[in-house]
Amino acid sequence: MTYASKLFALLCNAYGAPPHIQTVALPAAAPLGENDVRMQVHYAAFNFTDHLLIQGRYQDKPNLPFIPGLDAAGVVLEAGTNVTQFKPGDQVVSSGVVGAWASQLTAPANRLVHIPPGLSQAHAVASINSHLTAYHGLIDRAQLKAGERVLVLGANGAVGKACIQIAEHFGARVATVERHDTNQLIIKDNTLPAATTIIDKAELKAGIRTVLGRHGADIVVDPLGDFYTEAAVRNLAWRGRLLVVGFAAGDIPKISTNLLLLKGASLAGVYCGGLLFQETSSFTRQMADMFQLMANGVLTPLPYESMPAHDFTPIWSRFSCAEKGSKILLNFQTETGNTNEQ
Repeated sequence: MTYASKLFALLCNAYGAPPHIQTVALPAAAPLGENDVRMQVHYAAFNFTDHLLIQGRYQDKPNLPFIPGLDAAGVVLEAGTNVTQFKPGDQVVSSGVVGAWASQLTAPANRLVHIPPGLSQAHAVASINSHLTAYHGLIDRAQLKAGERVLVLGANGAVGKACIQIAEHFGARVATVERHDTNQLIIKDNTLPAATTIIDKAELKAGIRTVLGRHGADIVVDPLGDFYTEAAVRNLAWRGRLLVVGFAAGDIPKISTNLLLLKGASLAGVYCGGLLFQETSSFTRQMADMFQLMANGVLTPLPYESMPAHDFTPIWSRFSCAEKGSKILLNFQTETGNTNEQ
């Protein structure tokens, strides 16, 4: 069987680490629903959520067997009778629809987003998780305004880098915190490239104050949690907003709410998965806006490594050792060779 010329899918028959996943002929498609779109998948993302899902470690466990994958990019093949916004040949991304690890995917039209000219399919689908989190956090949850001060924790991560570019594009003053080594951190004021300070972790609160002054941060982007959070909260400005993105540093922090009271400050959770299911139209609108920033050169796409989709064993092995801040993509158009794109 020549997989690049055949329709196939990756079928998960058993959860595990590794899971039991085999390549099978694509099952016959059901008649297309009036509100659905069928697309030819060119690339599908291997996200951390997918990694948990196929091990049976995610909160939702599809009945076995099932075709995994949540994010795909490709071309529209046909559209249901009620679908007017998509037509055959359109380049699109589908997000949050299980079954993306297959040559073809049928998805509700309201889960699809056009890929604008100037942005490749691979870059679009590789960048959804990090870049949409950054956009949703700053533009929607924090209501970023020009001239505000934004503090980005974990600035060397994928979300952090995207936040810096978005904040600066919209006229904010950006300061960053990232790890220097096991015990030290680097704090920067991005408006003063020479103003870089290396501090011990225990000095984080004072270090932030040195960079931002008594005014503090109007917005803090926090994908780290742990000890970073309290130091950042203590440096919030009046009416400051703390964006809770994740807890990559370890512990989930407990925040003394009197600190928020005294600063008239607020916490805002940033969870694109919740946005997808609770406000689907807002999710797709924000993704479209984020894609346009990428197409315009404002946002740098996430680096990715593309691997032939028909053989899952090397894909599984590569996921655990891929370069930090990059994405593994399943390529349904080729049978040989890996492609790296920075």
